[in-house]
Amino acid sequence: MGVATTTSAALVVGVVLATAAPATAAPGVAEPGSEGAAAAAAEPFATDAPGMNIGTATFPNGAGPIKEFPAFPTPGGFSCEVAIANNGDLISDEFLGNTMGRVDPHTGEVSEIPLPNPGGLPGGQNRGPDGNIWFMEVGGNAIGELDPETEEITTHPFPWANVNVTTGLPLPKEINNGPGIPFDNTWAKDGKLYFTAIGLNAIGSFEPESEKFELIPIPTPVAGPVAMEEGPDGTVAITEGTSNKIALYDTDTAEWNEFAIPTPGVTFPAGLTVSPDDKYLYFGETLANKIGRLDPATGEIKEYDLIALRKDLLGGALPGGNPLPNPGQLRFGSDGKIYFVQGTFTGGSRIGQLDPETSEYHELETPSPVSMPCDLNNTVPGKMIFASFRSNRVAYFDIPNTTDISNTYPLHG
Repeated sequence: MGVATTTSAALVVGVVLATAAPATAAPGVAEPGSEGAAAAAAEPFATDAPGMNIGTATFPNGAGPIKEFPAFPTPGGFSCEVAIANNGDLISDEFLGNTMGRVDPHTGEVSEIPLPNPGGLPGGQNRGPDGNIWFMEVGGNAIGELDPETEEITTHPFPWANVNVTTGLPLPKEINNGPGIPFDNTWAKDGKLYFTAIGLNAIGSFEPESEKFELIPIPTPVAGPVAMEEGPDGTVAITEGTSNKIALYDTDTAEWNEFAIPTPGVTFPAGLTVSPDDKYLYFGETLANKIGRLDPATGEIKEYDLIALRKDLLGGALPGGNPLPNPGQLRFGSDGKIYFVQGTFTGGSRIGQLDPETSEYHELETPSPVSMPCDLNNTVPGKMIFASFRSNRVAYFDIPNTTDISNTYPLHG
């Protein structure tokens, strides 16, 4: 059974509202991806709350500039992913801070909810069907479940962890360390939460109603599963970081399909998104500086070489961090463009924009230098929201709302 604990610590940073009209979806284009996204879109986002960093540059299509909310109070928290609570608040996992950060996007107020497990280290997260935020405990070998309304965190420990790797003896359930090392998760059409377990060379599933766990081995040894998202046709898609493959798991047939990335060596694929038409799966090849596109029906992989697509060697003005693209997680925007983080693990400070039809590629600096942007949320039409490791901030920028991208949203927004 889950173990519930409630802890909270808050820091009020300021209340300043933008004067622009709320972002609302027009007929025929993107609609909010969840109840939370609709609540976030119902009022304008803050633009000049105390502690915000505001950029000035924009992409050629007018997307931008980047606006960073105040930093979370825990120094070096390393915020990464962003999910949206039912009231519109933005929830981000602070990996090294061992806390869940919270931002009111309309006021700029930030607060934090510490994990009950002192070694939990929150990782990949998604909204559940209940509106709770379900996240992985990378160090605690467990699933965390945050109720944003009560700020209660329930811990669901892995049944195959909780073993001291030195002595082999059981550890207290509050620690639950072990070899699982779960990094990312996604909900699937069978109602289960799936997650990567890199230390077990497997993915796992969790059924909330019965609290039943299942371990599903990956066919390739030492595959290194890192990123996970819902794939085409309702599959579960993962990147195999060390075996240099993309894999799809069919939850109906329990069958795997693995696809080798054409670029040899270790490209470290570390991000995934399905296309709006559900035909393709796009992924970032971090070390190869490429974006890949898999057609599961044919097995064909097309690669976009970002260095070759740049207009100049450094991609524009002198960068505030690592100048290499090093693409990671990516999402389609409501303008039909692919947006992706650059240099998450390599000291980057840019967001990339790729037009998959024309191969036109542009980059935008974050206001904070060497911010190391980590992951994005595209479920608020007309917005792209992301968080960054080093700056420990959630940020957003405005984009056109011209394209229905609902198929690219996580299952529950």
